[in-house]
Amino acid sequence: MKLWRSLLVPAIALAFVTQAFAATNTMNNVNNAMSPHAMTINLGAQNGSKQDGQAFLNDTSAGLKVKLQVKNEPAAASEPAHIHQGTCAKLNPAPWKGLSNVVKGVSVTTIKGVTIAELKKAKYAINVHESAANIAHYVSCGDL
Repeated sequence: MKLWRSLLVPAIALAFVTQAFAATNTMNNVNNAMSPHAMTINLGAQNGSKQDGQAFLNDTSAGLKVKLQVKNEPAAASEPAHIHQGTCAKLNPAPWKGLSNVVKGVSVTTIKGVTIAELKKAKYAINVHESAANIAHYVSCGDL
């Protein structure tokens, strides 16, 4: 009986900790992993693009590092990406912070003066656009 209790208590505690570090991504109905200085966001395909993926954000001494990994990007594409205020469902179309274009499925950007803590104070979303010529056509989005 004591062995059973000694295994059950840590398992219950782990379940509560896991829930505390997850936040719902309302766009994609999935959980995103978060900690005080890092978060992983699921990017959901939009407008039939089939371009889903993940965004990895973490605080560094140089600023907020944002790495996007997008699947199913068309060959030779260069897709603009931004952090926007709002949510994927209700996005402010004016970019809040620019990110490097997604090329061959990857974008890596460091934004000086921005932290995870700042992002948690309001609603933001990462949005990937089809191209500079067709900036209004969104192909992927994830709520922060």
